[in-house]
Amino acid sequence: MSKVLSSKLARLGIILLVLLVVYLLMLLSSDKVKSITDALTPPNLPELQVVHQDGSWLKQYWPEQNWGSKGDYVSDDARKYHHISQGTRTIPIPYQWFVSLEQPSGSLWSLLLLNGFSDNGLLSANEFLLRFGFIRSQVTEQNPDGLPIGFARTDSVNLPGYPTRTAGIGFTCAACHTGHFIHGEGENKTEYVIDGAPATTDLSLLTETLAAALGQTLLSSKLPILDGRFDRFARRVLGASYSPANKLSLAEELASIVAASEGQQDVIQVNEGFMRLDALNRIGNQVFAENINRRENYHAINAPVNYPHLWSASWFNWVQYDASIMSPLIRNAGEAMGVNAYVDMQSAMDDNRFSSSIPMQNLVWLEHFLGGEQPSQTKGFSGLQPPKWQFGPIDQQKAELGASLYQAKCQGCHLPPLDSQEIWQEQYFSPIVYHQNGEQKQTAEKVLQLKLIDLSQVGTDPAQANVLATRTLSTAGVSNVAAANVTPGLGIDETICGENPNQLYGSQMVGANYWKKNNAAKKKAAQLVDLPVNDSGEVLFGLALGAIVQETVNAWFKQQGVSDKALQAEFEGGRPNCIRVTSGYKARPLNGVWATAPFLHNGSVATLRDLLCPEGGERPKYLQLGNIGYDAVNLGLQQPEGFEKVANKALRKGQQYTAEGYFILDTSIPGNHNSGHHFSDLYDPGKHYLDQPKGVIGTAFDSQQCDAILEYLKTI
Repeated sequence: MSKVLSSKLARLGIILLVLLVVYLLMLLSSDKVKSITDALTPPNLPELQVVHQDGSWLKQYWPEQNWGSKGDYVSDDARKYHHISQGTRTIPIPYQWFVSLEQPSGSLWSLLLLNGFSDNGLLSANEFLLRFGFIRSQVTEQNPDGLPIGFARTDSVNLPGYPTRTAGIGFTCAACHTGHFIHGEGENKTEYVIDGAPATTDLSLLTETLAAALGQTLLSSKLPILDGRFDRFARRVLGASYSPANKLSLAEELASIVAASEGQQDVIQVNEGFMRLDALNRIGNQVFAENINRRENYHAINAPVNYPHLWSASWFNWVQYDASIMSPLIRNAGEAMGVNAYVDMQSAMDDNRFSSSIPMQNLVWLEHFLGGEQPSQTKGFSGLQPPKWQFGPIDQQKAELGASLYQAKCQGCHLPPLDSQEIWQEQYFSPIVYHQNGEQKQTAEKVLQLKLIDLSQVGTDPAQANVLATRTLSTAGVSNVAAANVTPGLGIDETICGENPNQLYGSQMVGANYWKKNNAAKKKAAQLVDLPVNDSGEVLFGLALGAIVQETVNAWFKQQGVSDKALQAEFEGGRPNCIRVTSGYKARPLNGVWATAPFLHNGSVATLRDLLCPEGGERPKYLQLGNIGYDAVNLGLQQPEGFEKVANKALRKGQQYTAEGYFILDTSIPGNHNSGHHFSDLYDPGKHYLDQPKGVIGTAFDSQQCDAILEYLKTI
């Protein structure tokens, strides 16, 4: 008995000693200790939304979208789409570590006092990860640990700071392009899951939480007696190989991975929050700064966008909000690189330069599953379809009035409805015409000819459109004579497709009045030609990205022995690798738009009513993002009463999240502006559209017309 008592007293003495040391550190260096405790303290998260009050899961309902899923049944192909690997290692730790990490303690003090003795629950548990906005999935062959939709295991990847290749974990296309919302009350409260819709996640919160969990686990590994958190982690990771020696080696590997990630903190100028991501800048940072250790190529996060919805996108002539990328494989491989697929940018050019972890065949499968077969007037569009309206009958009389309003006010930019006969006219649906080696060519398949609307006309926030137009970077070699160090260039030597620079810059010189009178000349100015891209000390980001992704695709062809040009073209979707720099945003078809809130490219408007006919002509200044309740009256995200007062109070304290953990989007901040795309009494039907006030695109809707256009948008 005396030995047991002595042991307990010794442990208590150690705890008191640790607390005393922490207290002394606070006295001696409070700022330093505060920075450490801040890094080890996870952010506040919203409560789990997809459960009933008794904690049971809400019913999941999958609207029919031509993928075989319906009701509570999810097809095997849809499950494959949710978890198929794209070779990414978005979460920069081994897969087994991720499923073994505990959730971080809420504070350093609870870590020291409790976590040596009590399990905090797994970070990978659905009950925890779903609080970041992810969607519950099931255990399948591709998802053995039942992780949420969009998580995928990549079997063998390199990880910074880790000594060998290992199984990694990353995001798939579905992580950013599967949406959900809640509707109903009581027992009828249901989670609706929409394939291809914008995700509702907050990846910054996930990153902060993961960093806190890793930091707390590392700290635990250095605390004798109080290393319970690390010991539990080690036992899960090592399994039957657990031993003091292997535990020590694991602690060293953990320290190495944490150290490797310390210099990669983001510079955030505009917070993204739930449902948004500055995807283009993050892709550029990953590929041209982090991957090659060139911090000078880093760009601050300042142009967040709402995740775009995917149905019909395979048949757009240009994708991305700014209509900048044409090739499906280039788009998908570039996005995989942006969420940290491995690409070798260090090996000699004749060795493995540009080899990657990206399984291109998986990207081809994904694109075909999304797009289906070539659309035609007899068969219509296949592949992923938008969901039908779910919440009550359509008022046909209102919808008929709305259809006429759509034709008069929307169709000129957004094209006729995709289920109409008019959409098959050549002006809307035709091959892509381009020039290669001086010869005019066209794609075998026809695509939707989307319109690019200039910023001077649409008037929406310019931040995202400016990314490709203004961002430059260096891919050239650099010599440091003093340090006797030479950094080689990336080795970019590629010809891609883009707008003819002579015509492009000539068109910018002549001004808007010229184009009002010379539509034929305007079409000629958009001619697509060969553009050589080589290493340079200052190259446009978009061109460099298009070239380096092409180099990566070519390296995969070489590795896999795919030398047949026709087969390569089939992999690339039969379209050239065209990249263009624009000064506007594309107007995509509005099919299924009711299920894609928030609205505008940057997600700055909560509902379609606020977008098209806001009360008093002014859109709300603040949005709450993260709550996934659906507003079936105004078509979009539910917003709490009196939110402006709540937002003002929090923002005055420097807080960008509410006490409940939801993001406050302040539209007064550049990058978040909710301006433009206005239907207003300021519109003059007697004037050319280029002579209207900036951002005013049509006459105002009265209340009857507003209800009618919303009713119609439920039907397409």
